[in-house]
Amino acid sequence: MTVLTNKMYEIFDQEEFSFKKLKVNKTPEEIDTIKQEFKGVWQIWKTVQLNVAEQLPTGKFAKVHVESWTNGWNLRDHFWASYRLTSLADYNPCIGVMLDKKQLQVYLMFQYYKSDKRQGTVSEYNTLLTDISKWGSSLDISNWYLWDKNEMEFSNHLALAEYLSDYEKKTQFDQEAIKSSFLLGKFAFRDHDNVDNMEKFIIEGINDLIPLYEKLS
Repeated sequence: MTVLTNKMYEIFDQEEFSFKKLKVNKTPEEIDTIKQEFKGVWQIWKTVQLNVAEQLPTGKFAKVHVESWTNGWNLRDHFWASYRLTSLADYNPCIGVMLDKKQLQVYLMFQYYKSDKRQGTVSEYNTLLTDISKWGSSLDISNWYLWDKNEMEFSNHLALAEYLSDYEKKTQFDQEAIKSSFLLGKFAFRDHDNVDNMEKFIIEGINDLIPLYEKLS
């Protein structure tokens, strides 16, 4: 059981993430301290994801992918991991888990990065929009949101509750989302949501998304 602390959010509060630019205003010792702080929180993050992977149904998911805390040139401004069903291991859709300075989120997405090396088209993925209403009808939808690929990371997304109850908003969202792709996820916000058990929060989010995600297999 891992508590999501404010310190884990705080490392993303800095204005600069580029090593090249950090070197302009920071001493080597200060940069080393920043690196150690990032790596320390990332080690916790990685352990959480490995714990989650161990608790998911045996054989149902492929090996979890935990993105590194740096890409070589920059510190990450968020930490990310992805989970794929074994039956969809080489497909573009996946369940992403992300921590940034504002929130922890577990969400269904179409991964565009290196998408030409995996199977599954955007149009096939977007057919899930027609299943969301039925899927969400039996779910506790508090803190669930939808957004499309072109929305900024820190934008205020459309609440799933509004999407399910307001036909006009649903129609408008669907029309915009099919131009790119949609994302659907459960959020815990830094400002007002305590997460005393990160593993539990992530596992519950993944399990809630599985019935929708499985429709692609």
